[in-house]
Amino acid sequence: MVQCKMIVGLIVRSVDTILFVRYASARDGQTGWFLPDDLINEFEHPDDAARRVLGTKLGLGEVAPKLNHIESFKGRDQSWHLAFHYLAHVERPEHVTLSADLAEMRWFALGKLPPRADIAHHGWALSVLTRAFGD
Repeated sequence: MVQCKMIVGLIVRSVDTILFVRYASARDGQTGWFLPDDLINEFEHPDDAARRVLGTKLGLGEVAPKLNHIESFKGRDQSWHLAFHYLAHVERPEHVTLSADLAEMRWFALGKLPPRADIAHHGWALSVLTRAFGD
């Protein structure tokens, strides 16, 4: 049987900026900037997982995320990955509060995103943003 990892990722946007985070400890052996994300718990609906990540990791429990797109691919560990990418609009970026597992956050302008080399998973977040917003 093929193992499947389901991931929820958040594209948190405020006007023309995108929120990137750094985790306090390496995730999947990766450091660098991430879009906020987490594994989806067993039997958890992806919508609920997106709300959980917004609430518990970023203090944005009142924000309503909307599904943007889904990716299906083979991960480095050879397992099947399903990634559910949600878009969440934040009116006031100063309301974001980091959980203990996040070391840092930074808002990047869409036209001045971090270089691919500084983003975890070989710059995966840039591909996610391109798919979400176009070039």
